[in-house]
Amino acid sequence: MDNLLDILSPGELTALRLRALFEQRGYRRYHPGRFEEYRFYLENQSFLKNERFITFNDLDGRLMALKPDLTLSIVKNVDTAGGQKKLYYMENVYRPNATGRNFTEISQMGLECLGRVGRAETNEVVRLAYESLKLTGEPFRLSLSHLRYLAGLMRNLRLPLHCRSALYENIAAKNPHGLREVAKAAGLSDEGTVMLEKASMLSGAASEVLKEAKRLCRNAEMERAVAQLEQAIGGIDDPSVLIDFSIRGDEDYYSGLMLCGYLQGKSRIVLSGGEYDNMMKKMGQTGRAIGFAIYLDELCGR
Repeated sequence: MDNLLDILSPGELTALRLRALFEQRGYRRYHPGRFEEYRFYLENQSFLKNERFITFNDLDGRLMALKPDLTLSIVKNVDTAGGQKKLYYMENVYRPNATGRNFTEISQMGLECLGRVGRAETNEVVRLAYESLKLTGEPFRLSLSHLRYLAGLMRNLRLPLHCRSALYENIAAKNPHGLREVAKAAGLSDEGTVMLEKASMLSGAASEVLKEAKRLCRNAEMERAVAQLEQAIGGIDDPSVLIDFSIRGDEDYYSGLMLCGYLQGKSRIVLSGGEYDNMMKKMGQTGRAIGFAIYLDELCGR
Protein backbone atom coordinates (compact mmCIF):
# COMPACT_ATOMS: atom_id res chain seq x y z
CA MET A 1 0.00 0.00 0.00
CA ASP A 2 1.30 3.44 -0.86
CA ASN A 3 -0.08 5.07 2.27
CA LEU A 4 -1.06 2.94 5.26
CA LEU A 5 -2.72 5.96 6.86
CA ASP A 6 -5.45 5.75 4.20
CA ILE A 7 -6.87 2.60 5.78
CA LEU A 8 -7.32 4.19 9.23
CA SER A 9 -10.72 5.43 10.39
CA PRO A 10 -10.98 9.05 11.62
CA GLY A 11 -11.00 7.75 15.20
CA GLU A 12 -7.92 5.60 14.69
CA LEU A 13 -6.11 8.49 13.02
CA THR A 14 -6.97 10.83 15.92
CA ALA A 15 -5.70 8.27 18.44
CA LEU A 16 -2.47 7.90 16.46
CA ARG A 17 -1.94 11.66 16.42
CA LEU A 18 -2.56 11.85 20.16
CA ARG A 19 -0.04 9.07 20.78
CA ALA A 20 2.55 10.95 18.72
CA LEU A 21 1.84 14.17 20.64
CA PHE A 22 2.27 12.47 24.01
CA GLU A 23 5.38 10.52 22.98
CA GLN A 24 7.03 13.70 21.71
CA ARG A 25 6.60 15.26 25.17
CA GLY A 26 8.25 12.33 26.94
CA TYR A 27 5.18 10.35 27.99
CA ARG A 28 5.40 6.57 27.72
CA ARG A 29 2.53 4.18 27.18
CA TYR A 30 1.24 2.32 30.23
CA HIS A 31 -0.66 -0.95 29.89
CA PRO A 32 -2.87 -1.50 32.96
CA GLY A 33 -4.71 -4.74 33.58
CA ARG A 34 -8.40 -4.93 32.76
CA PHE A 35 -9.66 -5.50 36.30
CA GLU A 36 -9.07 -4.90 40.01
CA GLU A 37 -10.46 -6.37 43.19
CA TYR A 38 -14.05 -5.26 43.74
CA ARG A 39 -13.29 -4.06 47.27
CA PHE A 40 -10.75 -1.58 45.87
CA TYR A 41 -13.53 0.25 44.07
CA LEU A 42 -15.88 0.02 47.05
CA GLU A 43 -13.23 1.83 49.11
CA ASN A 44 -13.04 4.61 46.52
CA GLN A 45 -16.67 5.11 45.57
CA SER A 46 -16.61 8.84 46.24
CA PHE A 47 -14.21 9.25 43.32
CA LEU A 48 -16.16 6.97 40.98
CA LYS A 49 -19.61 8.47 41.69
CA ASN A 50 -21.20 5.07 41.01
CA GLU A 51 -21.46 1.86 42.98
CA ARG A 52 -22.34 -0.46 40.10
CA PHE A 53 -19.59 -2.49 38.45
CA ILE A 54 -19.29 -5.54 36.22
CA THR A 55 -18.03 -8.22 38.63
CA PHE A 56 -16.88 -11.85 38.47
CA ASN A 57 -15.23 -14.39 40.74
CA ASP A 58 -11.56 -15.08 40.07
CA LEU A 59 -10.26 -18.65 40.21
CA ASP A 60 -8.96 -18.05 43.73
CA GLY A 61 -12.40 -16.92 44.92
CA ARG A 62 -11.75 -13.17 45.00
CA LEU A 63 -14.50 -10.90 43.67
CA MET A 64 -13.06 -8.86 40.80
CA ALA A 65 -14.41 -5.96 38.73
CA LEU A 66 -13.81 -4.74 35.20
CA LYS A 67 -12.24 -1.31 35.50
CA PRO A 68 -14.65 1.64 35.66
CA ASP A 69 -11.70 4.04 35.93
CA LEU A 70 -8.00 4.06 35.03
CA THR A 71 -6.52 6.87 37.14
CA LEU A 72 -7.27 5.05 40.40
CA SER A 73 -5.42 1.95 39.24
CA ILE A 74 -2.46 3.92 37.91
CA VAL A 75 -2.03 5.79 41.19
CA LYS A 76 -2.35 2.53 43.12
CA ASN A 77 0.11 0.52 41.03
CA VAL A 78 2.80 2.97 39.83
CA ASP A 79 5.61 3.66 42.31
CA THR A 80 6.46 7.38 42.37
CA ALA A 81 8.96 7.36 45.26
CA GLY A 82 11.83 9.73 44.58
CA GLY A 83 10.99 10.49 40.98
CA GLN A 84 8.56 11.37 38.26
CA LYS A 85 6.37 9.20 36.04
CA LYS A 86 4.99 10.53 32.76
CA LEU A 87 2.51 8.00 31.40
CA TYR A 88 -0.26 7.80 28.85
CA TYR A 89 -2.77 5.06 28.15
CA MET A 90 -5.32 3.94 25.59
CA GLU A 91 -7.77 1.54 27.20
CA ASN A 92 -11.44 0.76 27.72
CA VAL A 93 -13.43 1.27 30.92
CA TYR A 94 -16.86 -0.11 31.82
CA ARG A 95 -19.59 2.03 33.35
CA PRO A 96 -23.39 2.29 33.44
CA ASN A 97 -24.70 4.20 30.44
CA ALA A 98 -26.69 7.44 30.56
CA THR A 99 -29.97 5.60 31.17
CA GLY A 100 -28.51 3.59 34.04
CA ARG A 101 -30.08 0.40 32.68
CA ASN A 102 -27.07 -1.06 30.87
CA PHE A 103 -23.30 -1.09 31.07
CA THR A 104 -21.27 0.45 28.27
CA GLU A 105 -17.68 0.08 27.12
CA ILE A 106 -15.96 3.48 26.92
CA SER A 107 -12.78 4.03 24.93
CA GLN A 108 -10.41 6.39 26.77
CA MET A 109 -7.04 7.91 26.09
CA GLY A 110 -5.25 10.05 28.60
CA LEU A 111 -2.09 10.92 30.43
CA GLU A 112 -0.84 11.21 33.98
CA CYS A 113 2.16 13.03 35.42
CA LEU A 114 2.91 11.71 38.91
CA GLY A 115 5.51 12.24 41.62
CA ARG A 116 7.65 15.31 41.08
CA VAL A 117 5.12 17.78 39.68
CA GLY A 118 5.74 21.52 39.73
CA ARG A 119 4.70 24.58 37.76
CA ALA A 120 6.40 23.45 34.55
CA GLU A 121 4.72 20.04 34.60
CA THR A 122 1.31 21.55 35.37
CA ASN A 123 1.66 24.02 32.51
CA GLU A 124 2.76 21.19 30.20
CA VAL A 125 -0.29 19.06 31.00
CA VAL A 126 -2.65 22.00 30.43
CA ARG A 127 -0.93 22.71 27.11
CA LEU A 128 -1.23 19.05 26.11
CA ALA A 129 -4.95 19.13 26.89
CA TYR A 130 -5.23 22.25 24.74
CA GLU A 131 -3.21 20.72 21.89
CA SER A 132 -5.20 17.48 22.10
CA LEU A 133 -8.42 19.38 21.45
CA LYS A 134 -6.81 21.56 18.80
CA LEU A 135 -5.53 18.66 16.70
CA THR A 136 -9.12 17.49 16.11
CA GLY A 137 -9.49 20.42 13.72
CA GLU A 138 -12.91 21.22 15.20
CA PRO A 139 -13.95 24.35 17.12
CA PHE A 140 -13.38 23.66 20.82
CA ARG A 141 -13.13 25.17 24.22
CA LEU A 142 -10.98 24.23 27.18
CA SER A 143 -12.43 25.39 30.50
CA LEU A 144 -10.35 25.58 33.69
CA SER A 145 -11.27 26.04 37.33
CA HIS A 146 -9.57 25.77 40.71
CA LEU A 147 -11.12 23.97 43.66
CA ARG A 148 -9.55 26.27 46.24
CA TYR A 149 -11.04 29.49 44.89
CA LEU A 150 -14.64 28.91 46.00
CA ALA A 151 -13.54 26.75 48.93
CA GLY A 152 -11.47 29.70 50.18
CA LEU A 153 -14.40 32.09 49.77
CA MET A 154 -16.79 29.76 51.62
CA ARG A 155 -14.34 29.52 54.49
CA ASN A 156 -13.99 33.30 54.54
CA LEU A 157 -17.78 33.65 54.67
CA ARG A 158 -17.89 30.99 57.43
CA LEU A 159 -20.48 28.95 55.64
CA PRO A 160 -21.38 25.79 57.58
CA LEU A 161 -19.95 22.57 56.14
CA HIS A 162 -23.36 20.90 55.98
CA CYS A 163 -24.71 23.43 53.45
CA ARG A 164 -21.73 23.54 51.08
CA SER A 165 -22.75 20.48 49.08
CA ALA A 166 -26.10 22.09 48.18
CA LEU A 167 -24.32 25.32 47.28
CA TYR A 168 -21.92 23.49 44.97
CA GLU A 169 -24.82 21.67 43.29
CA ASN A 170 -26.47 24.98 42.44
CA ILE A 171 -23.17 26.45 41.30
CA ALA A 172 -22.53 23.48 38.98
CA ALA A 173 -26.06 23.86 37.60
CA LYS A 174 -25.49 27.62 37.16
CA ASN A 175 -28.61 28.24 39.23
CA PRO A 176 -28.26 31.61 41.03
CA HIS A 177 -31.81 31.46 42.42
CA GLY A 178 -31.13 28.12 44.11
CA LEU A 179 -27.78 29.41 45.32
CA ARG A 180 -29.42 32.41 46.99
CA GLU A 181 -32.03 30.22 48.67
CA VAL A 182 -29.41 27.88 50.15
CA ALA A 183 -27.25 30.85 51.25
CA LYS A 184 -30.24 32.48 52.96
CA ALA A 185 -31.12 29.23 54.77
CA ALA A 186 -27.49 29.03 55.95
CA GLY A 187 -27.77 32.50 57.49
CA LEU A 188 -25.42 34.22 55.04
CA SER A 189 -25.74 38.00 54.90
CA ASP A 190 -27.00 39.78 51.77
CA GLU A 191 -23.50 41.13 51.16
CA GLY A 192 -21.97 37.68 51.51
CA THR A 193 -24.57 36.15 49.21
CA VAL A 194 -23.85 38.74 46.49
CA MET A 195 -20.13 38.04 46.84
CA LEU A 196 -20.64 34.27 46.59
CA GLU A 197 -22.92 34.61 43.58
CA LYS A 198 -20.49 36.89 41.73
CA ALA A 199 -17.49 34.63 42.36
CA SER A 200 -19.22 31.34 41.63
CA MET A 201 -20.81 32.52 38.38
CA LEU A 202 -17.55 33.85 36.91
CA SER A 203 -17.15 32.34 33.46
CA GLY A 204 -15.59 33.47 30.20
CA ALA A 205 -12.33 34.40 28.49
CA ALA A 206 -9.42 33.59 30.77
CA SER A 207 -7.78 37.03 30.78
CA GLU A 208 -10.97 38.89 31.69
CA VAL A 209 -12.27 36.39 34.25
CA LEU A 210 -8.95 36.20 36.08
CA LYS A 211 -8.89 40.00 36.45
CA GLU A 212 -12.32 39.90 38.08
CA ALA A 213 -11.39 36.85 40.15
CA LYS A 214 -8.42 38.77 41.57
CA ARG A 215 -10.66 41.68 42.48
CA LEU A 216 -13.00 39.40 44.41
CA CYS A 217 -10.27 37.64 46.41
CA ARG A 218 -10.88 37.71 50.15
CA ASN A 219 -7.95 35.68 51.46
CA ALA A 220 -4.60 34.10 50.57
CA GLU A 221 -6.22 30.81 49.56
CA MET A 222 -8.22 32.51 46.82
CA GLU A 223 -5.18 34.53 45.70
CA ARG A 224 -3.08 31.36 45.38
CA ALA A 225 -5.81 29.71 43.31
CA VAL A 226 -5.88 32.61 40.85
CA ALA A 227 -2.08 32.70 40.64
CA GLN A 228 -1.95 28.95 39.93
CA LEU A 229 -4.53 29.31 37.16
CA GLU A 230 -2.46 32.08 35.59
CA GLN A 231 0.68 29.94 35.76
CA ALA A 232 -1.11 26.90 34.34
CA ILE A 233 -2.40 28.85 31.32
CA GLY A 234 0.86 30.76 30.85
CA GLY A 235 1.92 30.93 27.19
CA ILE A 236 -1.49 29.93 25.78
CA ASP A 237 -3.12 32.98 24.19
CA ASP A 238 -6.34 31.66 22.69
CA PRO A 239 -9.97 32.76 23.22
CA SER A 240 -10.90 29.05 23.25
CA VAL A 241 -9.32 28.78 26.73
CA LEU A 242 -11.83 29.82 29.38
CA ILE A 243 -12.19 30.06 33.14
CA ASP A 244 -15.38 28.63 34.65
CA PHE A 245 -15.64 28.40 38.43
CA SER A 246 -18.79 26.30 38.22
CA ILE A 247 -16.65 23.24 37.38
CA ARG A 248 -16.74 21.01 40.44
CA GLY A 249 -14.52 18.22 41.75
CA ASP A 250 -14.49 16.04 44.87
CA GLU A 251 -12.23 17.57 47.54
CA ASP A 252 -11.37 14.07 48.82
CA TYR A 253 -9.32 13.53 45.67
CA TYR A 254 -8.86 16.72 43.68
CA SER A 255 -6.60 19.36 45.15
CA GLY A 256 -6.65 22.37 42.84
CA LEU A 257 -6.75 22.79 39.08
CA MET A 258 -9.59 21.16 37.10
CA LEU A 259 -10.05 20.84 33.32
CA CYS A 260 -13.00 20.23 31.01
CA GLY A 261 -12.83 20.09 27.21
CA TYR A 262 -15.68 20.44 24.72
CA LEU A 263 -16.07 20.24 20.93
CA GLN A 264 -18.63 22.23 18.99
CA GLY A 265 -21.66 20.10 18.21
CA LYS A 266 -20.96 17.59 20.99
CA SER A 267 -23.37 17.61 23.91
CA ARG A 268 -21.00 15.86 26.32
CA ILE A 269 -17.55 16.58 27.74
CA VAL A 270 -14.79 15.09 25.58
CA LEU A 271 -11.91 15.76 28.01
CA SER A 272 -11.72 16.00 31.79
CA GLY A 273 -9.04 16.00 34.45
CA GLY A 274 -7.11 18.00 37.00
CA GLU A 275 -4.76 17.85 39.97
CA TYR A 276 -5.40 14.97 42.34
CA ASP A 277 -2.78 15.21 45.08
CA ASN A 278 -5.32 14.10 47.68
CA MET A 279 -5.83 10.83 45.85
CA MET A 280 -2.05 10.29 45.91
CA LYS A 281 -2.03 10.71 49.69
CA LYS A 282 -4.99 8.37 50.11
CA MET A 283 -3.15 5.69 48.12
CA GLY A 284 0.04 6.12 50.17
CA GLN A 285 2.01 7.62 47.29
CA THR A 286 4.57 10.42 47.52
CA GLY A 287 4.49 13.58 45.45
CA ARG A 288 1.77 15.20 43.42
CA ALA A 289 -0.28 14.31 40.34
CA ILE A 290 -2.09 15.87 37.40
CA GLY A 291 -3.66 14.36 34.32
CA PHE A 292 -6.65 14.17 32.01
CA ALA A 293 -8.73 11.64 30.11
CA ILE A 294 -10.05 11.97 26.57
CA TYR A 295 -13.27 10.14 25.71
CA LEU A 296 -12.52 8.85 22.23
CA ASP A 297 -16.10 7.74 21.53
CA GLU A 298 -17.29 11.32 22.10
CA LEU A 299 -14.32 12.86 20.33
CA CYS A 300 -14.74 10.73 17.20
CA GLY A 301 -18.52 10.59 17.15
CA ARG A 302 -18.81 6.85 17.67
